[in-house]
Amino acid sequence: MLGGMLLAEAPKREEGRFFAFSARAFGLAAFAAALVSAVATIVAWPLHHLAAIAIAAAGATIVLVLGAIWRAMMLPTIRRFAAYAAAIERERERFERLFTTMPDIGILCDTNGVAQQLNAPAQGLFGDESGDGTGRHLDEYVAAEQRDAVGRYFARALHGDVVEFETVALGSRALRIPVWATFVPIPSGKAVVGVFWIAKDLRPLRSLEREVLFETERFRSLFDINYEPMLQLGADRHILRANAAFERISGYGSGELVGATSALFSQTGSEDIRENAYRRVMAGEAFEFESQLRCKDGRVLPVIVALIPMAHGSEIEGYYIVMRDLSAQRAFERREQLTREKLRELYRLATVSQDELEPLLARVLDFGRRILEMEIGYVLEIDGDDFVIRAKGGSQRFTIGDRIPIARAISRHLLENEAPLVINDIRESSFHNDLSADGELWRCFLGAPISVEGIRFGGLMFSSRYLRESPFDANDVDFVKLMAALLGSAFERDRRARTLGDLALRDPLTGLANRTMLAQRLEREIVRTKRNGGELGILFLDLDGFKDVNDRFGHAVGDRVLAEVGHRLVGVVRGDELVARIGGDEFIVVLNDLRRDSLERCTARIEKAMTKPFAEIDVPIGISVGPAIFGLDGSDPSSLLAAADAKMYRAKQLRRTAGVR
Repeated sequence: MLGGMLLAEAPKREEGRFFAFSARAFGLAAFAAALVSAVATIVAWPLHHLAAIAIAAAGATIVLVLGAIWRAMMLPTIRRFAAYAAAIERERERFERLFTTMPDIGILCDTNGVAQQLNAPAQGLFGDESGDGTGRHLDEYVAAEQRDAVGRYFARALHGDVVEFETVALGSRALRIPVWATFVPIPSGKAVVGVFWIAKDLRPLRSLEREVLFETERFRSLFDINYEPMLQLGADRHILRANAAFERISGYGSGELVGATSALFSQTGSEDIRENAYRRVMAGEAFEFESQLRCKDGRVLPVIVALIPMAHGSEIEGYYIVMRDLSAQRAFERREQLTREKLRELYRLATVSQDELEPLLARVLDFGRRILEMEIGYVLEIDGDDFVIRAKGGSQRFTIGDRIPIARAISRHLLENEAPLVINDIRESSFHNDLSADGELWRCFLGAPISVEGIRFGGLMFSSRYLRESPFDANDVDFVKLMAALLGSAFERDRRARTLGDLALRDPLTGLANRTMLAQRLEREIVRTKRNGGELGILFLDLDGFKDVNDRFGHAVGDRVLAEVGHRLVGVVRGDELVARIGGDEFIVVLNDLRRDSLERCTARIEKAMTKPFAEIDVPIGISVGPAIFGLDGSDPSSLLAAADAKMYRAKQLRRTAGVR
C-alpha cells in the first residue's frame, strides 16, 4: 500500500543511516584489530609460536572491547530510534483507520496520478466487476470536460499546494456525481511523493438545496405572492417583512414597515387587544379575530386578522399576521341591506291607501335621497305649462304647491322620452349649456317620468350639488324607474279613489266638498302644515238674504242660485284650495298656504264675485265672512271651524246693523 510505504519511509531512512554508521565504526575497529594482530603474529611467529598466539588473542580481545564500548555508547540512540519507530507505526495505523473509515471518498495517488489505494466509499463509487478501482489514472475518475482543470489542480498539489474545487466525478456505469474535492500533497522531506484526494459527494447537498429552494418558493408563493395581506414579525414584535398585498392595501412601503411594530397600522385604543393577542400567539396559539386596519391615507378598513406562531422546534421565534379585507363583504352586506330596505319601502308604496299618499311621498323622497346619496328630491305633477311640486325633500328654495315653468326646468326632458334622465356631472354632459336647472344649483341628476293611466303625469327627480363617489349604475337607474312606476300606480289608485269617493264626499247640489270631505282635508292640511311649515287658514261663508230668494222664487230657483254661488267661489280660489258646502247657505274655503294667498285678498275676491247679479232673481245676495288661522284661532279642525263661525256671526251682525246685504 502506498500509504504504508510513505509512512514507513522515514524510519527506514533513519535505520539505514544508523546501521551505516555502526557498520563503518565496527569495520574500522575490526580492521585495526585484525591488522595489528596479523602484523604481530607474522613478526612473532618465527621467533616464538606462543608469542604469536598471544598477540592474536590480544587482537581479538581488543575487537571485543571496542564492540562493547560501541554498544554502550549507542544504546540510548537505539532506544530513541525504537520509540520513534513505534510512534511512526501508531501514526501509520491511525492513518490507515482514518482512511478506511472516513465517510468521504478517499484516494491515494502517486505523483503520476495513478490511484494506489481507495477507501470503501471510493471503491463503492468507482469500483466495478473488474476490480476495486486501483491502478487507474486520475482522469478516469472525472468527467471528460473536467479533466483539464483537474490536471491543473493536481499539478499545483505536486508543488505543495492544498487545492479545493468543485467537479463532476465519473462513477461506475458513467454515473455523473457532483463532488467537492481537495488535493492534499504528501511530502517526504522536501519532495512530494504522492497526493491524497478527498472528495465529498454533493448529491445529498444538492437534494437538500432543491428541498430548500422548493420550500423557499413555496413560502414565497404563500407569502410574497399571496393575494391576502401578510406580515412576518419577530418575537420582539418588529416587522421583518411584508408582502406586496399588504403594501398595496395599506399604502405603506416596505421601507416604512420593516422594523416598525403593528402599532403603525392599528387603530388607536387597541393596545390591550394587541397585548393580549401577542401573549396568545407567543404561547403557540393560532387564532383569528375581527379588527380594523388604519391605512397610510387615513382610511380604516374592516379586516379579519389571523395570528400564526412561527415555531422552530419547541421555540416560538415570532409570528405571522394574515389579513382578509372585509370591505367588499361589508359593501355587499350594505347593498343587501339597502336592497331589503328598497323592497320594503317600495312594497309600502305599492300598497299605499288614499289617506297615506301625501305623507308617503315625503318618506319615499327621503328614502331615495339616502339610497342614492342625493341632497334634493321632488315629485312633480304636470299642470298646464307648469310643473307643480307635489312632494319635496331637502330643498329650501321651493315649497309644496310651487309652480315651475316646464320650459325652464331640466325635468322637461323627462317628458320627451320614456327613458330616465341620468347626469353624472352637468359640467361634463351635453346639458352643460342648459340654463334650466329647476331653480337649484346641482352637479348630478337622476330622474324618471311618472305616468298615470298611460298619460304622462309628471316626474320623480333627485339632484345634488356634489358629485357622488361613483357614477350612477344600472341598479340606481332601475331603482328610480321602479319608484316612478309605483308612484304612478299610487297616483292612479288615489285618483280612482277620489273619483269613487266623490259620491260620498261631494255635495250633490253644488258638486263642492261636503262636511266629511272638509274634515278629512283639514286633518291632512294640519298634518302637512306641522311637518313642512307654512300658514293654514279657513273662511267661513254665509249668504245674506238667501231666505227671501226661497220665499219669493221657490226652492228650485234657490237651489240653482246655490249652485251658481258654488261655481263663483271655485272660480276665485287657487286650484289646490278647497271649497266646501257644509249645509244650507254655509260654505267653507280652505287656504293651505297664506303666504301665497292671504285671507284678506281671498275675501275681497269672494265679495267682488257676489256683487254680480244672478240670472233668475232680481234681489241682491250678500255674503258674511269669518276668517280663522290655524295655531292662532284653533289647533284642530273643530276649534278652527268654531272660531271662524263666531267671527262670521259677528260680521253678519255688523252688516245688519249697517243695513248692508
